[in-house]
Amino acid sequence: MSNPKRETRDLRNMRVNFDEAAKFLKLSKSNFYRLIESGVLPKSEDSEYVLGEVVDAYYQRRSNPEDLKAEQTRLTAVQADLKELELAELRGELHRGEAVLKVWTENVSNTRSRLLAIPAKISPKVLGKDLQTIQLIIKEEIYEALKELAEYDSGRITRTAIALKS
Repeated sequence: MSNPKRETRDLRNMRVNFDEAAKFLKLSKSNFYRLIESGVLPKSEDSEYVLGEVVDAYYQRRSNPEDLKAEQTRLTAVQADLKELELAELRGELHRGEAVLKVWTENVSNTRSRLLAIPAKISPKVLGKDLQTIQLIIKEEIYEALKELAEYDSGRITRTAIALKS
């Protein structure tokens, strides 16, 4: 039996789509996209990539010790920043935006409810009172309703953040 001569394909000039190129380099789609956006890999105008160009650019970057050192330095700095933020959060010096928003929304909603309940709550108290006494009673009730907005409860925000994580 004779072996037919195998036809060789020119892989270097093969055109592949985004997913195929990322898979070929064993990169996630997001990492592949990041390398394109940062200029490491060539950008495609027609959503196709020349495999040889992509491989050359990727391995040139990987073999450049200065680029690798710069990325390691950047990664170390980002990790240190992240740890500082986590520590500040644990100390109660920093709160997650979603937790602050949730607590603030609850406070405003509670205050709104309390303010809207004032007429029903004080009407029996003010019946037959003079104007100055009525004004004083209304003012005290409004201040009581607004007190919740003025109070800062770091622990409540921290508990809310923990509850949101789980």
